[in-house]
Amino acid sequence: MRSKEIVSRLSGPVLENTIQNQRQPRARMRYEPTVVYYLAEQAKASGVELDQAEGPWRTTERELSRPGRNSLHSIPIVTNERTELMVDTAEHACDVAGLLNWCGVDDLEPVPELTPQAR
Repeated sequence: MRSKEIVSRLSGPVLENTIQNQRQPRARMRYEPTVVYYLAEQAKASGVELDQAEGPWRTTERELSRPGRNSLHSIPIVTNERTELMVDTAEHACDVAGLLNWCGVDDLEPVPELTPQAR
């Protein structure tokens, strides 16, 4: 299994792009961070208990007013209370939250908060 640092460097940019796409989609297309799902599966296969990893990331869901894709009544969400990432299944939500916690990723923000420099 790859080290936490390598997994963090691989998964961080992918998830940041996913968040950016979810906030400002360029087209009506869905983007799933399959690379991150794969990294989570690899971590679990090597014995890492992602569901036991402590950190700021947790799963939740957003209820839908009518059934959505695949007749789901809610959207699985991974959140750290500042950033939300929509995923396709509750299992993937648990895996992604656990992977982020295991890697020590505290925050994902695709657009850094820009403040003008004082002159």
